[in-house]
Amino acid sequence: MLTTTATLLPLALPDDLIALQHRVLAADRAVGDFALAVRDHRRAAYPAPHQAVQRCTWAAAEQDEFDRRWAAYEQAGAALRAHPVLVRARVLGIEPQVLRELRRAALSSPAAAASPGPACG
Repeated sequence: MLTTTATLLPLALPDDLIALQHRVLAADRAVGDFALAVRDHRRAAYPAPHQAVQRCTWAAAEQDEFDRRWAAYEQAGAALRAHPVLVRARVLGIEPQVLRELRRAALSSPAAAASPGPACG
């Protein structure tokens, strides 16, 4: 059964669109969490002031993992942007408002309560 979230917008936000927004938020969190973990690891491994280059230079495996997570984020964003409601919002010129309402709906839904908050909040 398809349900929707009512808004003050001329478009409803269906559950599948909210689920796509959850995927984008989760992928964003995964990218940020990984980047912060690498930063923390490299700060601990190279604490001296003269080791700034080592702190800022990621190992190939770290970069590969970051790239994998970034690709998942891009894919989630592309799926979200391709949803018919967002395509229609673009045509109507109300995409920014729809995206704001969509983020608000996703963050206030039960699935958002079960997931951890932003990595650096």
